[in-house]
Amino acid sequence: LLRKREEFANEPIIPPPLVRGDDLIALGMKPGPKFGEILEAVETLQLEGVLKDREEALDWVTREYSLGQKA
Repeated sequence: LLRKREEFANEPIIPPPLVRGDDLIALGMKPGPKFGEILEAVETLQLEGVLKDREEALDWVTREYSLGQKA
């Protein structure tokens, strides 16, 4: 049991994603290849500590991908 505990202690802790596909759909996006790109970018920024919570992540996606803005 102690050996297993030590193994898990060395595993990186990956937090749950701040944004999911459902969130992108709620922002008005249609599912497609861009979803993966956006979700990966958000995950990277989350792991780097740039995005700290869901609201901040959704704001970033909206700003970065010009969602909800009229051209």
